[in-house]
Amino acid sequence: MLVSIVFLAIGDALNAKGAVLTRFLARAQAPLTAQWSYPPQARDQITVLLYDEEFLTGTGSAWPISYGEHASNLKRLVADTNALPKAIFLDITFGQVRDDKTISQLAEALCEIQNPKKKEHAVPVFLAALPSNGLTPLAVRKELMNDKGMAACATLVGVDYFPDPLDGLAWTYELSRHRTVEGWRHGPGAPGDPTYRSAALAMAQLDKKLGPEVGPMALVWGLNSAKEQRAATLKNCIRGEPSWSRLIPGVLRKLWEPEDKLPLCPYHATLSMDQLNVMNPVEINAHLKDKFVMVGANVPGYNDFVHSPVHGLLPGIHVHAMALDNFLTFGDRYLVSAEWDKPSRKELFLPSLVVVAVVFLIHLLWNLVRRRVWAFWRHLHAFQDFQRWRRRYRASPEWAKWATPRLLKGLGWIVRLTLQTIAAMILIALLQKVFRIGMVPVAELVGMTLVAEGLDVVRRLKNFLFEPTARPRRATPSM
Repeated sequence: MLVSIVFLAIGDALNAKGAVLTRFLARAQAPLTAQWSYPPQARDQITVLLYDEEFLTGTGSAWPISYGEHASNLKRLVADTNALPKAIFLDITFGQVRDDKTISQLAEALCEIQNPKKKEHAVPVFLAALPSNGLTPLAVRKELMNDKGMAACATLVGVDYFPDPLDGLAWTYELSRHRTVEGWRHGPGAPGDPTYRSAALAMAQLDKKLGPEVGPMALVWGLNSAKEQRAATLKNCIRGEPSWSRLIPGVLRKLWEPEDKLPLCPYHATLSMDQLNVMNPVEINAHLKDKFVMVGANVPGYNDFVHSPVHGLLPGIHVHAMALDNFLTFGDRYLVSAEWDKPSRKELFLPSLVVVAVVFLIHLLWNLVRRRVWAFWRHLHAFQDFQRWRRRYRASPEWAKWATPRLLKGLGWIVRLTLQTIAAMILIALLQKVFRIGMVPVAELVGMTLVAEGLDVVRRLKNFLFEPTARPRRATPSM
């Protein structure tokens, strides 16, 4: 474990931590945690609606659509008072001023939905907004604000997405941000500091009593996709289902998987907004009643995407849907992001020690099996059939005699590292159920452990430090 930590430190010093070696295991691990350690209990509580090319073609619209069209589509979500959503989140910011006089229609629609005449028909509305340097932390167009600088009939929420600086993937999700004299900072601020909540946190607080925020969320992506994926843009995807083949490292899986393999479908049911025009009321109500309805966009020129370690490139709305799903699944026991260079590193030590110990145990078992195989090999020398095979081998070309032992040794090296990787990934997935921290740093450390194993660093270091004049290793006896 000490060698692995040194490797990580060297990677940091060289600014090389983003190399494939350090994140290889983390990316391979994500689907396993998703299919084994993440229950689908909250998946069907969330519906994603997309403005997409299918919608633009079906309605003859161009992007951006008018405020009036937004208003009409939002009203359709609450048209049946017997099938009202639990909440609506609109992941489209209305901050840029444009010449569209239907802005008043959107303002009226938001008020009709959140503050109807009958309170039992009220549906909370969450509106995406960008940070402001004014009196309020978030802001949209003034026509949607009240005299106090707040959204008149909606709750403004932050939609900041900070991809991982090393690989660009969505491993974490910010829950809140606050403003100081130095600018915007992550997390809740001191009393009096302008602070805003993320979309997922604000929506989760409708349904859950959450304790104090303890740090950014270590986002767990689900894999077992919902059956309903109607958006035309998702026709070329395959449903995520549990598979034992994911235990095999991706480098080896590529030997039999097709190169044009389709990406996984999103975790949550995803529909095009245009499909509300063609679905029957029963189908529509099944996707809206008591659901968290999250509306986003996936249209050309609208650069709102997120890179999932499980699904690849997705419309940005899915990162908020997945974070909300984490809240609904774990409550205030959501997983917390941890790093080796932060105080949380002490919480990483125990799970890392367990996984590295298992990797080393497999190393010892492998050596034991190898010695047993070698003893059996020597025992075969007494059999006549083996003697005939050995004579044929000695009569083979020189290149064959040179390549055969090296090929066998290389094959054994691959098998050992594969077994160690599989055991580590299974154990990390199981540990994710026990510890309240994200396992990405643990996977990074184990990745470095496997690198050290592959390069035989420990043996070389031991020989260098304690056996500088050690005799050369015994040559493999001829066959």
